[in-house]
Amino acid sequence: MRRYRLERGSMAELAYRIDDDFAQQLAAQPGFVSYELIDCGFGEFMTMSIFVALEQAEASRELARRWADEHREDLEFPRLEAAHGEILVGRAAKGMLEETHVGSPRKSVAIRRYRLHAGSVGELMHRLDAAFADRFGAMEGFGAWHVFDCGGGEVLWISFVRDHAAAEESDDRAFQFITEELRDFRLERRVALRGDLIVSRARTELLEPARA
Repeated sequence: MRRYRLERGSMAELAYRIDDDFAQQLAAQPGFVSYELIDCGFGEFMTMSIFVALEQAEASRELARRWADEHREDLEFPRLEAAHGEILVGRAAKGMLEETHVGSPRKSVAIRRYRLHAGSVGELMHRLDAAFADRFGAMEGFGAWHVFDCGGGEVLWISFVRDHAAAEESDDRAFQFITEELRDFRLERRVALRGDLIVSRARTELLEPARA
């Protein structure tokens, strides 16, 4: 996951070029699973790439760097933050992460980053997998949900839902679960962002449920 600020050019032009060019190049890379471009508003955006293996994900960074350099005359977007990790728990609804193009109906995305102050990441993932993942996946409007182990006692929690109404419900459910059933982990929220999914690619056959 990477977060950027667009300092030259428009979000519309950036999205069009990524949709028309970069997303296609990335989807052709070995081990590719999915890519999302998320408009967070106020000139900020995020990208999320998932690959089968760590070395394949690392190889994709060079492709992204070259593409950014090629378009620097018209588009400039310095990186604000980056997080890397392994998906330990996740679910995806069939059909919800098919290709999204510029102009498609936007899905709502919630990004949360937490630090554990008690317990272990492994214990947390088992709890999420056993007590929350399927309940969340059964929610109307659910698209996909991934929890990454970012190392250092931090986890990244990303959810995709159909629209803003479903986003409100998903936030309420997650907050209730965290405060009532995960309070023994003493989770500190470090980042909380909301955005719209505007471009995506996915090899849906590889997006199988991830279980702790």
